[in-house]
Amino acid sequence: MSIALIWALRDALVRFREAVIQLEKTATTPIAPSDGTNQIDFEGLRLQACERFTLMLERISIPNLLLRIQPDPTTPPREYTAELLLAIRQEVEYNITQQIYVSDSLWSIITQSRDNISLLIARAAEGAETSSQIVGRLRTMSSRQPEDPVALAQGAIRREASSVLTG
Repeated sequence: MSIALIWALRDALVRFREAVIQLEKTATTPIAPSDGTNQIDFEGLRLQACERFTLMLERISIPNLLLRIQPDPTTPPREYTAELLLAIRQEVEYNITQQIYVSDSLWSIITQSRDNISLLIARAAEGAETSSQIVGRLRTMSSRQPEDPVALAQGAIRREASSVLTG
């Protein structure tokens, strides 16, 4: 019975490997429509993804986030922190599908930027007694950062968009 199971698994793995190879071939083969009317503009999709990620990063930058989500004096600091982090998460989730149109390295830079901003919010919230105190700390901490994670990610986006336009 073990030999039969081994053969069945081997056969399934061979079929799986063949399917993966076929999928890779399909993914790398340019689509050439017969009449030219349904041609997919991959460069346009890549540029659109770059535009959407640029907008997303602007929306999750600390100054813009604080303008959009201002603290209510009665909101506990823990809830305000959760609101800020949820806003970041929602922005990223809204644009998550665009990652398939950009390079892995750019996507990594974008997610690192998101993580840096979230970490900054968490640090600003540590020991805060009011939501306003979190805002003050965030403004101070973000202005003292040696490198702005949003600016770095947006620079990477511009480089990728430029390579699409010139490539």
